[in-house]
Amino acid sequence: MKMPKRFVDTDIWEKEWFMKLSPADKCLVKYVRDKCDIAGIWSPNYFLASYVIGSEVTEEKLTAIDNGKQFEVLNDGKILCVDFVKFQYGTELNPSSPIHAKILSLLSKYEIKYDTKIGSSREFTKPSVEEIKKEMLQKWDEKTSSYQAERFFDYYESVGWFVGKNKMKSWKHAVSNWIARTKIEKPKIDSVSLKEKLKQIGNKKLSEL
Repeated sequence: MKMPKRFVDTDIWEKEWFMKLSPADKCLVKYVRDKCDIAGIWSPNYFLASYVIGSEVTEEKLTAIDNGKQFEVLNDGKILCVDFVKFQYGTELNPSSPIHAKILSLLSKYEIKYDTKIGSSREFTKPSVEEIKKEMLQKWDEKTSSYQAERFFDYYESVGWFVGKNKMKSWKHAVSNWIARTKIEKPKIDSVSLKEKLKQIGNKKLSEL
C-alpha cells in the first residue's frame, strides 16, 4: 500500500531530545512517523520494525523515548504519535474537509478530542426533491423535472452530497450544472404514422375537415 505524502520535521535534528538518541532510536522515531496513518496512529509490528532498523524494537523501548512525550499506547495497543496531527494539519481541523473529517473520525474512536473550526459560511442543508424539481422547472417541463429531480437527489444522497472531493456548498449551482450536462432526447416522430395521418386528411372531403 502506497503511503501518503506528508510534511517532514527538518528541525528535529537540532532538538535536544532527538540528538541524545542512539542511531537506532533515531531510525525508530522516523520509521514510526512514516508508517503511521493520517491521524498519527501506528499499528505496531515490532518484528518488522526490528528487522528494518537492525535493532530490537519493543513497546517499552518506543514509549521510553523522550520520557514518553513522543509516543503513547492506545487502549487497543496501537501507538499514537503525539502532536503528529498538529504538525501535519495545524491546530484546528475542518469537519467540512473530507481528509480532516476522516482524521476526526479516527481520533474519535480513541476519544481523542481535537479543536475544530467552523467555516464562516452557513452549514449546507440538502434540498428536498420538490425543491430540486421547482428549480428544474425553470428549464424543463413537469415530467422531465420530476424524473430528473429524483435522479439528482438519489445520486447526491448516495455520495454524501459531495461534489468530487468537496462537500456541496450550493445545491442550486449543482442543479444548474446537472441541467447543463443532461441531454434530453426529444420524442421521435414516427414518419410512417405521420404520412398515414396526412394521407387520411388528404382523402377527406373539405366538408369533413
